[in-house]
Amino acid sequence: MSSKSNSGRPNIAVVVAHPDDLAHAMGGTAWLLKDKYKLHVFCASRGQRGYAAPKDELVHIRPPNAELGKIRSAEEAAACKLLGAQLAFLDQIDGEIYADPRTCRKLACALADLRPAAMFTLWPVNVPDHVAASAIATRALYLAGLADKTEIYFFENEPGGQTNQFVPDLYVNISEVIDRKRDLIRCHKSQNPDENAVAKVIRRNVMRGLCARCDYAEPFKTPDPLINARKAGKMRYLLLDL
Repeated sequence: MSSKSNSGRPNIAVVVAHPDDLAHAMGGTAWLLKDKYKLHVFCASRGQRGYAAPKDELVHIRPPNAELGKIRSAEEAAACKLLGAQLAFLDQIDGEIYADPRTCRKLACALADLRPAAMFTLWPVNVPDHVAASAIATRALYLAGLADKTEIYFFENEPGGQTNQFVPDLYVNISEVIDRKRDLIRCHKSQNPDENAVAKVIRRNVMRGLCARCDYAEPFKTPDPLINARKAGKMRYLLLDL
């Protein structure tokens, strides 16, 4: 099976835990990639627990809200439409995401068909659902026999808390598409009801931009050290081509 989509562009897989993870964490990078690659977004849950609750209430104690899940699914579909991305849900429950064999095999079958040039997923620290989604992504890549054939990039998505643990291996300058990232974030109205909420998401890109000596940046980590060549030959890092 060819690694190229019907459009003739190579495929890229993005595996997230919740609707809005992509827009918040790598919306600018996704916009820069969309004309060169066909994006395929796999969302583990429909975000059924993404509603306000007392600060001392643990997420998994809140009852999942099916109606909110429908709203957030539509929001993710709208964002993916802007990106020209294919969207699939893995139908786990927000707050209960788990790298179970069935889900991993389901994603592995999709990846084996797509043979993506790269896979993007969440940095597996702090948020349990993010850890689980990352585990689903990496396990599925191994099950599909693509672990040594696919570039893997981890991204951050936890305002405030994760940046202390997330030391980027590379940055993508998203300054020229920052307004397009704002458009993607605005698709998720249930989580970002006004422009103050949108600006709060962008604030992290300003901070990362200071580190990268540009106005706005998105950071990424790789599971292996960046190197010019490995056993398979010369390495190519598609993010460096943007």
